[in-house]
Amino acid sequence: MGTIAKIDQQTTSVTRWSEPSLPDKLSAVVDMGLNLSEMPVVGPISAGHLRTYIEASTPPAPQIGQIETMLAKLSIALPKKLVSDQEAGERLDLYWQALRGHALPDLQQAFMVLLRTCRFFPTIAEIEDAVKAIRGPRARRLSAARLLLLKHEREWKPTGELLTPEEARQLGGILAQALASAADQG
Repeated sequence: MGTIAKIDQQTTSVTRWSEPSLPDKLSAVVDMGLNLSEMPVVGPISAGHLRTYIEASTPPAPQIGQIETMLAKLSIALPKKLVSDQEAGERLDLYWQALRGHALPDLQQAFMVLLRTCRFFPTIAEIEDAVKAIRGPRARRLSAARLLLLKHEREWKPTGELLTPEEARQLGGILAQALASAADQG
């Protein structure tokens, strides 16, 4: 009577995701907590790294079965109020509505924290608090990376003069000769 969820073996698969990395220097700038005016203007290579980081920084969203499984495991491990099957279904629906906007890795980490720290089955507010603590550092890094990329797009100017078409052809000829002679010697 009154189980909050059933564990479905098909939905217990582990979803692997990890935050993408940045080169050390960019990572240090992102972690400094600078505001836009204090940030350095990065060049095009660093901007490329930032774009890749931003695109890959969206973790997967949970599916209802995954949240149901996490809740079921918590309900097994922690004391809870006995409720009817109908109320348990409604409660699961409420938890799903409230938690589905969070990233799956954040929810998984939050549930592990709650499993170790809660004395009773957690409320939605307790789960939300645990998720915020986990999501915060990643969200700050992502926001800083977006600001750094924005600063690049607004303020970066190439140093030096660009090659004229004639200079580019001459340089191409020089490189072609060098490559041909290297191939002959090799």
